[in-house]
Order: sequence, then C-alpha cells, then structure tokens
Amino acid sequence: MSTGRESKEELRDLLRTVRNEVQKFSKDLAEATQKAVDSTERAVRRVSPRVTESLDEAMKDATTSFHRVMGTVDSQTKNQQVKVLRTYKLLLSKQADAIEKRLRKLSE
Repeated sequence: MSTGRESKEELRDLLRTVRNEVQKFSKDLAEATQKAVDSTERAVRRVSPRVTESLDEAMKDATTSFHRVMGTVDSQTKNQQVKVLRTYKLLLSKQADAIEKRLRKLSE
C-alpha cells in the first residue's frame, strides 16, 4: 500500500508543479500581451500626429486645386464646364471608392 500512497503523492506533486507552471505561463502571457498593447499605443501616439498633419496638408492642397479648377471651369463654355465637372466628379468618386476599400481592409 505504501507504493500506492507514494504514487498518489507523486501525482499530486506533479499536478502541483504543472499547475504552478501553467500559472507562470499565464502570468508571462498576460505581461507580454500588456507590453504589446502598451507598445502599440505608444506607436499610435507617435505616428498619429504625423498622419493627421499629412492628411491636413493633403486636404489643403486638394482645396487649392479645387478652387483653381473651378476658376478654370468658370471661364469655359457651358458644355466644356459640364464635361470638366463630370470628369472631376468621376475622379473624386474613384478616390472615395479607394478610401472606402482601405477603410474596409483596416476594419477587418
């Protein structure tokens, strides 16, 4: 019977060891996950202002271009104005589609 008790004690010790190792692993995984989250947050905070600045600059450039094109359109005949405006509308719609596609890809 003593071998039975010894076997049970060995199993208990083994289970205790496994349980402790799983707890250590869980703790290490939680710490690694938190480090990854912190690192990502820092990167977003660092990069976000540059992206915002680039977008703002691009919007200013687009606005300037739009005003320039509208000035040119106003000096043309009605048929030319319609043609230019339809072409411009098509360009803007393609850009909007590209943005939507990119947003969907980022949302996945």
